Amino acid sequence: MLLSHKLSNTARARLAAAVLALGFSHGAMAQSEPGWKPTERVEVVVGVSPGGSMDRTARAVRDALVKGGFISQTSVVVNKPGGGHSVAYSYTARQKGNPHVIQVTGMPILTNRLLGRSPINYKEFTPLGVVFSEKTAFAVRTESPIKDARDLVDRLKLDPAGISFSVSSGVGTVQYFSVAQIAKSLGLELKKLKTVSFKGSSEGITATLGGHVDVLATAVGTIAPFVESKQLRFIALAADERMTDEIMANVPTWREVGVDASFDMWRAVIAPKNLTAPQIKFWEGALKAITMSDEWKKLIEEQQLSARYNTAAETAALMDKEDKMYHELLSALGLLAVKD
Repeated sequence: MLLSHKLSNTARARLAAAVLALGFSHGAMAQSEPGWKPTERVEVVVGVSPGGSMDRTARAVRDALVKGGFISQTSVVVNKPGGGHSVAYSYTARQKGNPHVIQVTGMPILTNRLLGRSPINYKEFTPLGVVFSEKTAFAVRTESPIKDARDLVDRLKLDPAGISFSVSSGVGTVQYFSVAQIAKSLGLELKKLKTVSFKGSSEGITATLGGHVDVLATAVGTIAPFVESKQLRFIALAADERMTDEIMANVPTWREVGVDASFDMWRAVIAPKNLTAPQIKFWEGALKAITMSDEWKKLIEEQQLSARYNTAAETAALMDKEDKMYHELLSALGLLAVKD
């Protein structure tokens, strides 16, 4: 106290200025690192036409983000079908540094390059998170002569080319690999199986209902409404275990009929490359928040999905791991188009 009284007016003024400057410095630092949030409408890109499972995912993500207050009401889903998602990947990849474009994706982000379908590497994007996973089911139209999974296996053994499979967006999708696993497990040549590709699973459903395709392979939730309306019948599930909900409880896994076919379809959200750390943090937090919401959990249950959330870092690690797995699988199938 005595010392402070002895300070000159000039010294006191300098001390006050220094304290004020220190406080302003800390305030400025806090304001120089604010939490980023979208300032424009957001585009949620998806590489299929409207109506399929991936399209439904994109719309669910968009709606949940809007409802959670993370993006504006003007934000839209942008459908860019073609090339097994390659058109959409090319579009998103060109948006480098743009945090207002995100894309819903699945396995094709890894397999397109390996198949020679696109030169775009999955590392050219910013992984933001996995929001759920889903199972692939196999179904036939109600009046199909194919009775069940065992009957289909018997028919394939007799005439592999005599059965046609809808594989949604084609080679490189989970549906395609599920069919490939069936062929491999039965000792059949994949090239002998008749697989038919469409721009989206909705077109595959239409073709199956019309009798133009024998077997439909796509997400459980996509098929379920048509099973409930008695237009389609489930015959098998490509999973390690049966699902427990009412509509799927009696559907056997392929492994139950002696066929080693099981694939888990994860759904992830990515962004263009060169996003800043605050931008990635925002999207990671927003995705985590929507997956924890009651509305999202209800959606997971209603559409026969599997709850799952992975952080941006975990999603990047998942992609690294599965890229190696598909590299080996495609090489074994003679379909690998890259040398690295």
